[in-house]
Amino acid sequence: MSEPAGSSNAQPKKRGTGFPQLSLRESVEAIVAIGQHGADHSHDAAAAYLGHQTANSGAFRTKLAALRDWGLIARGDSSRVTLSELAQQLVLESPSSQLLLAAFESCRVFGMLYADSAKETPLEEQRLRNVVVMRHGVSTDQADKFIESFTDSVVYAGLGRYDGTRLVLSPRDKAFKGAEQSEDEPVTTGSPSAPMSSESPSALEQVWEGQQIQRRLMAEAERGPEIPVALRQTWPIDGGEIEFVIRTPKAMPPAIYALMADMAEVAAKMEQLLKPAAKEAPAPLPVDGD
Repeated sequence: MSEPAGSSNAQPKKRGTGFPQLSLRESVEAIVAIGQHGADHSHDAAAAYLGHQTANSGAFRTKLAALRDWGLIARGDSSRVTLSELAQQLVLESPSSQLLLAAFESCRVFGMLYADSAKETPLEEQRLRNVVVMRHGVSTDQADKFIESFTDSVVYAGLGRYDGTRLVLSPRDKAFKGAEQSEDEPVTTGSPSAPMSSESPSALEQVWEGQQIQRRLMAEAERGPEIPVALRQTWPIDGGEIEFVIRTPKAMPPAIYALMADMAEVAAKMEQLLKPAAKEAPAPLPVDGD
């Protein structure tokens, strides 16, 4: 006997794969707007810097989630908006190709799609749409937004070009080689290795130790960009941080991003071991028997 219409055991709709609702370009603009006022903020302050009336607005929450997906907000205290090391570098200098590549590959789902897709071959939008729905689990009603954000991010990071209908991805090593050439050209302003002007001190210098970051950038510039940073993840600890870095010009296999969850667990265990030891009570002074 057939069941009445509408009485079938309908399965709850499965939630699709999440992705940054803001493209990398939009996220960098947002984090720079926040970072101009310092590296650590309350949600209310960060919302105000992004033009929102309240931190409870859905639009602000969406932006916050995107900044986190791009690795621009440090994970830890969810009640604060703290810029990651990568975000701080993006604020201190004009976004360089190396920094944008690092930010792009911080987004796991976009990194996997880029790694799996053909390079130097036009990708039709409909075919790309089918791929993100069938292979990457994106819901059909979000597929167009996913492709829009992915496309703009790829172009902004220098990993592809878009003519309005078709996207062509570039190999990562080629994109990085182009970054080397552009960074070798003389520039008159915004040089990453140039010290910050003392005539117009940035508020960032007062909030966090900008000079130390600048020294680090200068040291990296002196080493040269022979081996690019393919993946960088940091975890804050008491008085410092744990840093995991992969340097390679080759494309990252998707399985690498899946292993980052294991790295986070290892980092959490390390954090426990690196906590300050409890101070012992001072030993009592010997009693003088004389």
